[in-house]
Amino acid sequence: MKDLAQLSGINIFPVKSTSGIAQSRAYVGLEGISFDRRFVVTDTAGRMITARKYPKMVTIKSTLLPDGIVLSAPDVKDLHLSISDLEREEFECKIWSDRFFAYTTTDAANKWFSDVLDTPALLLYCGEESNRYREKLDTKVSFADGYPVLVISQGSLDELNRSASHPQSMAQFRTNLVIDGVAPFAEDSWEKIAIGDVEFKVGKACQRCVLTSVDPNTGEKMAAQEPTATLAKFRADEKGAIFFGMNLIALNEGVIEVGDELRVLETRTAITYADTRS
Repeated sequence: MKDLAQLSGINIFPVKSTSGIAQSRAYVGLEGISFDRRFVVTDTAGRMITARKYPKMVTIKSTLLPDGIVLSAPDVKDLHLSISDLEREEFECKIWSDRFFAYTTTDAANKWFSDVLDTPALLLYCGEESNRYREKLDTKVSFADGYPVLVISQGSLDELNRSASHPQSMAQFRTNLVIDGVAPFAEDSWEKIAIGDVEFKVGKACQRCVLTSVDPNTGEKMAAQEPTATLAKFRADEKGAIFFGMNLIALNEGVIEVGDELRVLETRTAITYADTRS
């Protein structure tokens, strides 16, 4: 008997490109899950700094407080940041091709990230409501790469690990939602889904980059060029771009909880990829 399709994991990443936090219940807003990618590290010109260039960022951990956040990194003192202490001066930042106003935090936060990354850095905050409106999505988005939410099924990771040279973890793919009880890559064929109180429109497949090859525990490169080496054999398009997971746009706001049933409301024809695995 097939298992019930259900939400088995919820993850948020309060500071873009840093370690995530698993949650059992979360509130989904139109711009994403509460507290997800609400902070970003940038250079002094407001251009995002990510773990693609500074892989040790994935070892920075966040702990949420009622009035703020605590950030921890190896061999340095924790940074305590209260929302009420943020300067909140408008500061233009750039996330890929999007330019919009975010807000400054504190000199102490800027210094902390500059010291940890050994490069001049700023920590910016998107506010209670992001100023980043993505016209093609018709929604606001926080500091996430392009879409508010990312979903991956456990079956998809299991299928990757069936061929990978050594086990890969869901944490490498920095997904918000994990779904159990569906076939590998079932998410490719979803057009509209519902979880808990929230309905989601399914956007494009998520194109993966070098960040998936960074060990989320150590910040070091994974062995044997994984998972790229394996994904390239069965999840690449004709141009060689690799896809794993699907982007989501929330159509309404509400609560989701681990254990909620996944309801597939509409489907699409899934993109097919050449499979060169032996």
